[in-house]
Amino acid sequence: MGTVDNLRQERKGRTIPLARFYADFKVGSSNICYGFVEGEDDPSYYRTVIKNKLPKGCSIILYPSNGKENVKYIFEEISQRNFPINRITYFIDRDLSSIIEDPNLICGAQIYVTDNYSIENDILSEDTFVSIAQDLLGFSTLTLEELERLKQCYILAKEKFENIMVPIMANIIHWKKCNCKPANYKNLKIKDIICVKNGIVNLKSNMEDAIKILYQQSQVDFNYYQKDKIEIIMNDITDRKLSSKILRGKYLATFFVKFCNSLYDDYENIGFARNKGRKISDSDIMDSVAPRSIPPESLIDFVSNVILPYYKQIEW
Repeated sequence: MGTVDNLRQERKGRTIPLARFYADFKVGSSNICYGFVEGEDDPSYYRTVIKNKLPKGCSIILYPSNGKENVKYIFEEISQRNFPINRITYFIDRDLSSIIEDPNLICGAQIYVTDNYSIENDILSEDTFVSIAQDLLGFSTLTLEELERLKQCYILAKEKFENIMVPIMANIIHWKKCNCKPANYKNLKIKDIICVKNGIVNLKSNMEDAIKILYQQSQVDFNYYQKDKIEIIMNDITDRKLSSKILRGKYLATFFVKFCNSLYDDYENIGFARNKGRKISDSDIMDSVAPRSIPPESLIDFVSNVILPYYKQIEW
C-alpha cells in the first residue's frame, strides 16, 4: 500500500466513530448524551464513573476514537455542525503537554483532560493498591497497621520507579522536541529494564543499558541521543516535580502488575501473611483494578459541572 493509500485509509479510520455518532444521534432522545474517548479501554472506565452520577433512566454513549489526534478531528468536525454542544463531551489524555507543546491537545468547556499523563496514573494510586491487595492478592486479613505498612511499600516502590523512568521519559520528550518520527515508544517493554523482588524495584542492569533498550525497541536511531539536552530535560522534570505527572500510564500499569505479583510471590520475605488470592495481569487494569479506584476530583467536577446541568434543564 502506497503513501496516498495509507493516508486515505487513515482518514477513513478516523471517521468511523464520527459516522457511528451521526447514526446514533437522535434529537428526540433527550435522555442520552454522547462522548468521544481516545482508546478502546477508556469507555468502560469513563462510562462507569459518569453513570454513577446520572439521573435514573439517563445514559451516555462513548466512542473510542483510536487516539487524541482523532478526537481532535472529531471535535473540529462536530463543532462545524448544528449539534447541541451540551450533549457532547470529549475525554483526552494530557500526555506530555505539561512539559512540551502538544498539537493535538484541545481545550474547551466540554473537554476533559486528565490531570496526569493518562487516566491510568490516577487509577493506580496507593489506595487502589490496598484494595487490590485485599480483594485480589489475598491480603484480606491484615490489620490496619499491616495495611498501612503495605501501602508504604507500594508508595516507596512507585516513587523509585518514577525516578528510574525520568531519563526514559526525558529521552521521549527529547524525541518530540526533535520531531523524531517514528518514535514508537509504545513498544518499550518495561519488564526488560526493571525487576521487582521482595517488593523492591530495581534496574535489571544499569541506566545506560536501559536507554539503549529504549532506542532499540522504539526503533529510534541512537544518533538522536544528545546527553546535554536530555540532562536539561531531566533537571526540568525534577525541579518542577513532574516525574509522576509525565510518566506514561501504560508504563506505570506494567510496574503495578509486576509489583503486585512480586508481593504475591514474596509475601513471606516481606513479612506479611496472605490467603490464597491470585496474581493479576495486564488485562486486570481496566477490568478489575479501575472499578476499585476512586475517580479523580477533576473528573467528578467535570461530570457535575458539564454533563449533569444538561439533565437538570430538561423535564422528565
